[in-house]
Amino acid sequence: MKNNILGFIVYFLTAIVFSSSTALILLAMKENSDRCHYYNGKWSYIDLIIGLIAISIAMVIRYFVFDKFII
Repeated sequence: MKNNILGFIVYFLTAIVFSSSTALILLAMKENSDRCHYYNGKWSYIDLIIGLIAISIAMVIRYFVFDKFII
């Protein structure tokens, strides 16, 4: 559970600071590595869903907070 929370924070902050596409690429690379090394070739859908939720929340926050103040 601790790794899921840390992953959520990493993907969330990456999506806010850089962009959602960068966070999505990071998620795909990390989960592909985990699939090969830890999950015997199978995807961990829980980790993917947690990452996608973090990126989605960050996209909404970035849109409403940062994009509204750009002149």
